Amino acid sequence: MKRQFKFPDKCLYYSTYVWVEDLKRGIYRVGITDFGQYVLDDIISITLPETGILVEKDEEIATIDSIEDTLVINAPISGIITEINDILIQSPELLNESPYREGWILEIEIESEDDLDQLMDSNEVLDAFHEEIEDEDFEDDEEEEESDNFDEESGYEYSDNLSDF
Repeated sequence: MKRQFKFPDKCLYYSTYVWVEDLKRGIYRVGITDFGQYVLDDIISITLPETGILVEKDEEIATIDSIEDTLVINAPISGIITEINDILIQSPELLNESPYREGWILEIEIESEDDLDQLMDSNEVLDAFHEEIEDEDFEDDEEEEESDNFDEESGYEYSDNLSDF
């Protein structure tokens, strides 16, 4: 059985687990990817930073707890945290249900555009994703039809659009 993971073109990626979206005016939204929420499975809580603090790239900014594991989110870029999605504190399941929309984590006003050069685009994150899953066994109970985005070697399907959200 295969599982479809989405890596939208509109985002840049810090890893196969963390996405960054340009909201313009130097503000970037940060969240976990569809693959990241799947690996965590049932998310039960999130710890968020305060707004107004300066964070350095690669500094810990949030932790996400699931029944099985904990994911530490490091800052994909340096800057000032301008907003947090405090709805996630009461409804952490939004990270599983809508990782690219309602489940966003926080927004950062970027300090240096140079940080963006170190992020991956959707093609690069797909390459990283395929490398990461080569030795892993991620299965889903739902059967899906094969598409042009099905990778027979890994048994996973990927997408770069959100048309079905």
